[in-house]
Parts: sequence; structure tokens; C-alpha cells
Amino acid sequence: MARQARIAATGLISSLGKGVADSVRTLMATDERKAGQLALAGFEEPLSVSYHGVDGGPDDAEERLAWLLDQALAELFEREPLSAPQRAGMPVFIGSSCYGIGMGESRYRQQLAQSPTSAMPLPLDGFGQISRHLQTQYGLTGPDFSLNTACTATANALLGALTAIRNGQSDRALVVGLEARNHTTLAGFHGMQLMATDTMRPFDRRRDGLVLGEGCGVLLLEADQGTSGGCYLAGGASNCDTYSISASHPDGSSIAAVMAAALADAGITGEQIQAIKAHGTATPLNDTSEAAGMRRLFHELPDFFSLKSALGHTLGSCGVMETILMEACLGQSRLPASAGFAEADDALQVAPMTAERGAEDGSYLLNFFGFGGNNASLVLTRRSGP
Repeated sequence: MARQARIAATGLISSLGKGVADSVRTLMATDERKAGQLALAGFEEPLSVSYHGVDGGPDDAEERLAWLLDQALAELFEREPLSAPQRAGMPVFIGSSCYGIGMGESRYRQQLAQSPTSAMPLPLDGFGQISRHLQTQYGLTGPDFSLNTACTATANALLGALTAIRNGQSDRALVVGLEARNHTTLAGFHGMQLMATDTMRPFDRRRDGLVLGEGCGVLLLEADQGTSGGCYLAGGASNCDTYSISASHPDGSSIAAVMAAALADAGITGEQIQAIKAHGTATPLNDTSEAAGMRRLFHELPDFFSLKSALGHTLGSCGVMETILMEACLGQSRLPASAGFAEADDALQVAPMTAERGAEDGSYLLNFFGFGGNNASLVLTRRSGP
């Protein structure tokens, strides 16, 4: 039997809670979650934006990034410690939109105070700092790959890890996704007028934008013969739509194509999908494109829902963070309602789940779409143990 990729352990810290179990408890209890407000300094006029931040932790940007990583990895290694040789030989796939932008902001402020004429905005991006922390603190000295494909970064990281296991390049692979608060990203989304007032409402007639979120998710895949039971990354696909610099084609063609390719890669048909975890950003155009794509592909649309109203849009880390939440929900044989939804939009011709429901063994489709037109879909398959 071919090697399959089973989710062996996970770790998570998010605005929902510290740890997977705490995050899932909050997720399941959420109908409509208003975001907190974060004041941004350095602008001519006071600027405050909605934000789903993580409670606690240091304020220093470099320390906060390490703290988020440490919180998530502590939970994963408690479940699956791994020996020093196992850690050293395992590939690591890192995904993020922001990486260390907050660290770059901090260093720029220091340079600006010391020598205004030579200060360099964003003097570092944080790619190397994250890899170095994983190497020095955890012995993760094997091959590492950094992906930065906007909001699909860790979905594509998961596909890279899946390929490494399928091809026999490694028996294990670690996927790391993180986003830490920073002013550049928040001000940028505010400037594009993509931010909701206080609540995300995916696929709702009243939707007015997204709320960004903070957090870190880590997921360990391991080779398996499909006989152990649990949750498997059964397949997936990625494509790129050149319709727009910031969105997929509104007719849903590229989204339908990537979902169809993911199903084919997993060796299943659309009729076998139990439910869909939608990307669901609550921005007018993205929800229109995703709804159109689902209608194109499915003759009878399965139940679907979005996690972002409860979690916040965690940008490049949403692929792994939302997959971790899905795996945990499937382990409890339940799926959450789509928080923030109340009024159907007739133009979309679809509506997400409004109540929690049970989840049986079978296959589930997870969608992730990003700026630059990159689209990714994953298939998770849940099997009961022997």
C-alpha cells in the first residue's frame, strides 16, 4: 500500500485560546465574535483597527515571534517528543505572509532615532530569524523551506510536506505557520479599505471586509499505510490565477479548477466530499469568486462553513491553523457553524451552515485563496481506528 500522510501531532496558539483544545472550545461556542481594537502609532491622525490578537506574551516584536513559536511547539512536542536524530533529519516547511515585519519595524525605529538620514525601512524580513530559532532551540537542522504565497503560504507548505512523504524523501515533515501583529500589514489592509468594522460576516449580505488575526500553528505529518486511523492529508492542489493582483476571477473558474485538481489528486469525486471549509474572507469580491467556484464544481453543494469570523484572517498561516482546527473538530465528530452569518446574499446563490452538525468519517475539502491570484485546496480524510 502507498505511503500516506497522517497528522501525527499539532500545536496551536490563536486568538481563540492557547492550545488546540482551548481554541476548539471557543470556536464551537462562537456565534458572532467582535474583534478588539488595536491602536497604530506613527500616523498623522489617530488610527485604530479591528484585530483578533493573542492574549499575553511579550510586546517586543522579536520576543513575541519566538514566544508564539514556542507556545505552539511546546504543545506539539508534548504529544510527539521526537528524538534529536528525528528532529535533525526532518524537513521543515515554514509559511507566513508577514514573517518578521514587526522586527523590521522595530529596527527601523531604532535607526530613525539614531540616524534619520540613513535609516532603512524594514531592514530585515525575518525569514532567517525564524529558521534560526527553530534550529538553535529545537534542533530542527534538516532542510527548511520558507513559503510566502500570501494567504496560501501554509496550504502550499502542507502540499510540500505531503510531497516529501509521498515520494519517500522523509518519514516525517513539520509545517509551521505564524503571523505576529505589525503595523505595516494592518495599515496596508486598512488603506485598501478591506477591514471590517468589528465583525467578519463571510457570505453574508452585510459583509464589509475582514479582521486580521494573530497566531502560530505547527503540524507534524508522518508516513503511514492508512491503517492507523485518524486524520490524513489525502491530497491537494495549487494554481495561480492572473485575473487580478489581489483576487481570483469572479466567475469562479480558477477556484473550481483548483478544487477539481485537489479532488483528483486525492483520488475522489465531488460526491464524496462530506463538507467544505471555505476560505470565506467576508470581502465582497472574494466571497463572490468562491461561491461561483463552488457552484461551478458541485452539482449539489455540500454543507460549507468558514472559520475566519471566529479565528480572524491569519493570512499566510491560515492554511495550517485552520487545518489544525479542522482535524480537531473531526476528531470530536463535529463541525462548527459558520460564525458571523445571518442574512443570505441572493447574488451568491449559496449560504453556509448556520448550526453545528456532526461529522462522519470521510473526506473534507479545505479552501485557501490569496493575493496574487494563488489558490490552494486540500483534502482531509478522517478514518476511525482499527
